[in-house]
Amino acid sequence: MLLNLPKAVKPIGVRFLSGARAACVGVDVYPSHFASLLKECKSANTVHQIHQQIIASGLLSLPTPLLSVSLPALPSEPIISPRSLGTGVVASYLACGATDYALLVLERVTPSPAVWWNLLIREHIKQGRLDSAINVSCRMLRAGTRPDHFTLPHVLKACGELPSYRCGSAFHGLICCNGFESNVFICNALVAMYSRCGSLEEASMIFDEITQRGIDDVISWNSIVSAHVKSSNAWTALDLFSKMTLIVHEKPTNERSDIISIVNILPACGSLKAVPQTKEVHGNAIRNGTFPDVFVGNALIDAYGKCGLMENAVKVFNMMEFKDVVSWNAMVAGYSQSGNFEAAFELFKNIRKENIPLDVVTWTAVIAGYSQRGCSHEALNLFRQMIFSGSLPNCVTIISVLSACASLGAFSQGTEIHAYSLKNCLLTLDNDFGGEDEDLMVYNALIDMYSKCRSFKAAHSIFDDIPLEERNVVTWTVMIGGHAQYGDSNDALKLFVEMISEPYGVAPNAYTISCILMACAHLAAIRIGKQIHAYVLRHHRYDSSAYFVANCLIDMYSKCGDVDTARHVFDSMSQKSAISWTSMMTGYGMHGRGSEALDIFDKMRKAGFVPDDITFLVVLYACSHCGMVDQGLSYFDSMSVDYGLTPRAEHYACAIDLLARFGRLDKAWKTVKDMPMEPTAVVWVALLSACRVHSNVELAEHALNKLVEMNAENDGSYTLISNIYATAGRWKDVARIRHLMKKSGIKKRPGCSWVQGQKGTASFFVGDRSHPLSPQIYALLESLIDRIKAMGYVPETNFALHDVDEEEKNNLLVEHSEKLALAYGLLTTSPGCPIRITKNLRVCGDCHSAFTYISKIVDHEIVVRDPSRFHHFKNGSCSCGGYW
Repeated sequence: MLLNLPKAVKPIGVRFLSGARAACVGVDVYPSHFASLLKECKSANTVHQIHQQIIASGLLSLPTPLLSVSLPALPSEPIISPRSLGTGVVASYLACGATDYALLVLERVTPSPAVWWNLLIREHIKQGRLDSAINVSCRMLRAGTRPDHFTLPHVLKACGELPSYRCGSAFHGLICCNGFESNVFICNALVAMYSRCGSLEEASMIFDEITQRGIDDVISWNSIVSAHVKSSNAWTALDLFSKMTLIVHEKPTNERSDIISIVNILPACGSLKAVPQTKEVHGNAIRNGTFPDVFVGNALIDAYGKCGLMENAVKVFNMMEFKDVVSWNAMVAGYSQSGNFEAAFELFKNIRKENIPLDVVTWTAVIAGYSQRGCSHEALNLFRQMIFSGSLPNCVTIISVLSACASLGAFSQGTEIHAYSLKNCLLTLDNDFGGEDEDLMVYNALIDMYSKCRSFKAAHSIFDDIPLEERNVVTWTVMIGGHAQYGDSNDALKLFVEMISEPYGVAPNAYTISCILMACAHLAAIRIGKQIHAYVLRHHRYDSSAYFVANCLIDMYSKCGDVDTARHVFDSMSQKSAISWTSMMTGYGMHGRGSEALDIFDKMRKAGFVPDDITFLVVLYACSHCGMVDQGLSYFDSMSVDYGLTPRAEHYACAIDLLARFGRLDKAWKTVKDMPMEPTAVVWVALLSACRVHSNVELAEHALNKLVEMNAENDGSYTLISNIYATAGRWKDVARIRHLMKKSGIKKRPGCSWVQGQKGTASFFVGDRSHPLSPQIYALLESLIDRIKAMGYVPETNFALHDVDEEEKNNLLVEHSEKLALAYGLLTTSPGCPIRITKNLRVCGDCHSAFTYISKIVDHEIVVRDPSRFHHFKNGSCSCGGYW
């Protein structure tokens, strides 16, 4: 083809790229030949060769004053100007995808038509080169070409998809300066741009101006509705859609616009589970004839699925004439979200059986459904099938699978998923997020997984690699929650302080608050818990999650020893869930206030809540810790008779504990033998604990042997049997148990007690003398012991579990950690204020007796928390009533 190119009659000595001026005008050349050849070009290389010939011929380099003069053409050929030939070169480069060459040529065509700049900008956007598209528009302005009403919507689209608020607002200024503010197409593009940049306020202002001028159309309304849906303002979106249906019907519209309107609003209905509104939109779609459309049908299936109306979703699905893979995905996702896994998996199998192409969305919908419903094994198994099928997971799949690993504590599988994500580029190695939300979501899921697998070193490694400015509320919450639930609650508190500190402070959400309240509950840190409570009251962003946060406050105050404040929070709740009632009952139960716990139970039933097996477990727990044997057994029988609930092993353990604490060991043993299921470890531990109270050595040995058979023995079990032997004076058996523990590698946890004083929390071990106030502490204890001995206190030396003389046993008892903590509390706490002590092991019987006497002579309520309950010592009595 190039062999037929015309040759210039005279050398013209012109080089286009150098910008040299032509040596002569009026040469004998034929531009129409080049124009024809350019139209036939199929590759950028060919266009480039023809371009070089045109440059060599001087056809693009005439002096500016003569650009409007047409060059001579072949007979019967149209006259072609240099500018037309230049735009022809641009068009050929664009047709071959050579946008960079097209730009270079277009910048040298004077004046350059806006239409070619528009095509060039659109081509960059189509290729995903959004920054380049904006750069081209800036070069267009520098070249002196005025943008038109086609240019600006393209540029605004690029600004929105980046997103770049700075560039978008700059072009907004250009629009106002050039008089385009009344062009509805450009204004609609502005609404969409500001929405994509997360600037809903500016988008709303533009929309309001459009409607005030009366130039709005259906696209304007669709744009603002979509903006509110994406910003999670679902109710506002529904309100706007309602107004839209009343206003826009008077304006010109088309079927495509109606379809977009319906598809825009249905996600808002689904997110709110707004059944009436979903049905109204469905009716609207039927009336305007858009319902048979596949996009509308898919959106309806999705909305009905999220509303829990799978019957309606199935009807829509069956009525659709054409179904695509999205239709099947929406059905699978709907069944998974509603918990109907059998139907979801059956539909999934049918899809595979009928060879309907499965995409990542289908696999992910089922995996996510299993993971969210706690079926973690099924989720992992399905993920393996997905990999074997050759389908590649996306970030959402990885997040769902990591959630399943976290639920199972499956560390090895979690690390495999982590490695897979790195290998397949689903996770960046350099931690350069660049604003990618999906990357951060995967990192958050990894932190959550490693934390719940108790691998805090790995969790912190990932957490520390995320820049402070990139961490969002989820990043902080999973790290804090991991420490609060599975690690060190003190670390959780430190992280919370870092989270809200400047300059990159992040506002905690309701889940963060619940995690930090959990940490306060573990540490019995009531002072910090009250500060968090005050923070919640000051910030009204938690109003929508009020009952959720309130439940955590009830639990925190109960576990910190202030059950009365917990009741105040409970009574102030405008809306109570079943968890609220159960939390309040649990609080009363652990504080030995059984009658109040049963009163809450009665009020719960009157409020219309049906008790479940968890509720009855709490009721039995409360009765067991208050010696309410008859009431507890009555509720145990009522479970199956009145409510049709089958007692689980945990319920039997509570009933056995209830009988055994009251001394009815024979009936407790009979209950164990009559259990319809094999007794679990918790049953044998309950029996073993009761044997310690009533010194039944034979039954205790049997219970311990059962625990050993089940590999469920621990330091607590061996300590209990050792205490029983010591009480019976069987010191050889005590030595044998200690040797057995040493041989088995089981170490007894040292007793530790901590107490909150005015200057912070102080902790003490048995015989601890490391505290600066140790001399005063021991002196005060000696004085107190002397005073209560005069009142009738007799040291219970059987709790000094050593084969030594009585005087040495008395000295050992004085050094118990809870006594040291009490003395410190008395030295540092203002008169009249309660002293709150927490112990990691069960309270010693001698300390319990001593505290009862001491409460008569001090102006403090002494609150002691051990792993199973609270003891409130006041005026010579304890809240446990001896049932502990």
